[in-house]
Amino acid sequence: MNDLITLGSTGNTLVVLGIETLLGGAGTDIVTIGTAGGTLLALGIETLVGGVGVDVILTGSAGSTLTVSGADFVIGNAGTDVLTLGSAGNTTTIRNIETLIGGAGSDLAILGDTGNRLTLGVGIEILVGGAGQDIVTIGTGGTTLLTRGVETLIGGVGADVITLGDTPNIVTVTGIDTLTGGANTDIVFTASTGVTMTASGVEVLVGGAGSDVVTLGDTANTITVRGIDTLSGGAGSDLMFLGDTGVTMRAESRVEIVVGGAGNDIVSLGDGGNTVLLRGIETLTGGTGNDAITLGDTPNTVTVTGVETLTGGASTDIVLTGSAGVTMTAAGVEFLIGGTGSDVVTLGAAGNTVITRGIDTMIGGAGSDLVILGDVLLRGIETLTGGTGNDVITLGDTGVTMSVSGIETLIGGAGTDAITVTGGSGIRFQAGTGDSLSLASGSGTDTVVYSSFTDISALGANTGFVSVSNFQSGTDKVQLTGTARTAADKNGDASLSTASAATNGVNIGSNELVSLTSVVSGSLTDASLASFRSALGTLTNSSAGASTLVLANNGTSSGLYQVVDTNGDGQVAATEVRLLGVYNGTVLSLSDINLG
Repeated sequence: MNDLITLGSTGNTLVVLGIETLLGGAGTDIVTIGTAGGTLLALGIETLVGGVGVDVILTGSAGSTLTVSGADFVIGNAGTDVLTLGSAGNTTTIRNIETLIGGAGSDLAILGDTGNRLTLGVGIEILVGGAGQDIVTIGTGGTTLLTRGVETLIGGVGADVITLGDTPNIVTVTGIDTLTGGANTDIVFTASTGVTMTASGVEVLVGGAGSDVVTLGDTANTITVRGIDTLSGGAGSDLMFLGDTGVTMRAESRVEIVVGGAGNDIVSLGDGGNTVLLRGIETLTGGTGNDAITLGDTPNTVTVTGVETLTGGASTDIVLTGSAGVTMTAAGVEFLIGGTGSDVVTLGAAGNTVITRGIDTMIGGAGSDLVILGDVLLRGIETLTGGTGNDVITLGDTGVTMSVSGIETLIGGAGTDAITVTGGSGIRFQAGTGDSLSLASGSGTDTVVYSSFTDISALGANTGFVSVSNFQSGTDKVQLTGTARTAADKNGDASLSTASAATNGVNIGSNELVSLTSVVSGSLTDASLASFRSALGTLTNSSAGASTLVLANNGTSSGLYQVVDTNGDGQVAATEVRLLGVYNGTVLSLSDINLG
């Protein structure tokens, strides 16, 4: 038989046993359930205390505001139910309760299997979801909670610290300040409103449509992320995997390892300076700090901007620079391709073999560097190999000693360059002060270019000239361009007026290039260029400032000189002769020299 008890309006304190329905009055009713346990429908009861048996409490359809202690099951009805657990600590299974508030003790709340939508007040320590879809909103007071099996968790305005239980969890969160994963696999989604959160021990983190800013906890983390906008590492060593759909993310700081997924991953680094190991990232943008990047040992193809130091891995690394340009030290990279910006790359100290193009300036390291490349300004490179295209190389101003092959144009810098050509079908070398050039024997035409006489050597000096070996007369060429062409082509007719003359026979007034038939007795480069001046003798048809080029030889080698009769007296002093080049082991003819 169903027992229905209605309490009076003055408030009551009583013990009930075997009562199925209890209606409270207007006063405050405190009800204790007897030790046998039971199932009780309670309406209008303010405080309900369960006994040692299994107690099942049902609320009425009008809703209840109820404090419960020791109840095993509390099941809400159609109304709004606000349930506060007593202070002694409780283990209670609830269903259809709208608001749950814990007491002073340790409270374990288990949600029923039909699915629940619940607001959680303060004081609940452990919350276990049921088989249904559980959506839990945390109140405004801030909560420290261990939870598992909850599908959606919404934080309040307070500081909410959530620990996930050790069973696997799949949960969507928003408004949570600190989230710690359990011992099993935790998959965490952020809601569309975005989160700002510290996370530890979470295996998979998937961002929503909002802006998600996540900081990893200070213990080491291994996490797969997707859709997170900003991620900062903690004090431990953090390994981050990017999901396979493609990720655009800012790695703010202290993330040690980032592994890209199958999609196109775009990663920006924070401004504090970063030391990161990367693998499988397609685009990397450094911050304002000093960023040191190491590529993983699998093959990588990555576009970089704003990175200061880049070290390749054990496999083949293809590095492209962004359109903004880079100033970077690179080591262990197999392919380096510059963008539209200005790229300045210094190679690491261990020695490098790199194929490159589009880099504007490349500086070698302390080791032996082999560079295979296109247009670039070089310094400190030991071996340079050109590709199938037209390679134009400019040398830095500190001077280089380098072997080259397959380079079409090589432009010397202000320093003294020692170049050995080991192969190719002909090189065009623009000479500078003190450069030495050893050409390769072959069928190609090599060209030694003078763009300025004054940049080669000083008048009267026997240093600073260009020394050329293996020049093949009749095949290779000496070419005059720039101001050197202007100085040589005195009448401006775009050709050189040539002649051959013996000692005292050079007509400086009309001839622009003269082959001296009198052999120089002795060195072509002795002090004050005395041997050459002796073979030259007195000039004819001279005037103040008149000049000409003179090609002389000592029987085995040739020297190219510029003679300037400053005072026009026809007598050639040491300070009126400039030695432009010595061509070792060959005697040049007039046809070897032309205007460019």
